[in-house]
Amino acid sequence: MNYTLLTFSPTGQSKACALAVAKATKQEFVEHDVTHFIQREKSLALEDTTLIVSYPVHGGRVPALFSQYLTDRVSCTNCKALAIASFGNRAFEDALVEMEDILEEKGVPLIGAASIGCQHSYTGKVGSKRPDFEDFQVLDRLAVYLNGETGRVHPPGNRPYKQDLPVADPPYMPTLKKGGKISPQCYAVCPTGSLSKEDPTICIHCCACIQFSNNDLYMDNPWFSDFTDFLEDTCQERVDSLLYLP
Repeated sequence: MNYTLLTFSPTGQSKACALAVAKATKQEFVEHDVTHFIQREKSLALEDTTLIVSYPVHGGRVPALFSQYLTDRVSCTNCKALAIASFGNRAFEDALVEMEDILEEKGVPLIGAASIGCQHSYTGKVGSKRPDFEDFQVLDRLAVYLNGETGRVHPPGNRPYKQDLPVADPPYMPTLKKGGKISPQCYAVCPTGSLSKEDPTICIHCCACIQFSNNDLYMDNPWFSDFTDFLEDTCQERVDSLLYLP
């Protein structure tokens, strides 16, 4: 059985985690990056494969765009899966049990899972430069496990899941600094197309465009600023990456 990477990764960290595991197995793998909305418009039929599903934690949950895509567009026959939830050094909360349930609905058993600490997308002061060597060591152990016997795992989390993040009112999106310029790469990494459409109602505040904007884009919103201050005040201490195996 080969491996199939299925990733939703606006800032690239979740994808890096999945690639680290796949490459460490030294087995063949196929990659499906569905971060961009055009990719999520296509249906995907999978069979006889082990899925490596990797995604960032959004408010303690699986990102809604990714959850909807998996539910509506992906079919699986004779598959099993492991889940990698990357979190910004705060908490992953219900993001693994929710993925377990999504996969279960498709008849795909969860055979392993990991919560991997990463640099928070809102600020480089929280989880700075992660995933790092220690985090990748955890992913290496996951790859070793995949090459051996597999069972079924039930990761920690709560049912019912944590409540969805409230919708911003009024909606907001990154602001362009005076005299600044939006690069083509910023448009390319936007998961929803909100930047090209200039539509704040579909922006998920992943901050991917900001990271590629050479500081020409920024969030001009008091809620965003207050939450960033909260993260920097309370989430400086390292939260370890962990494996969940049978």
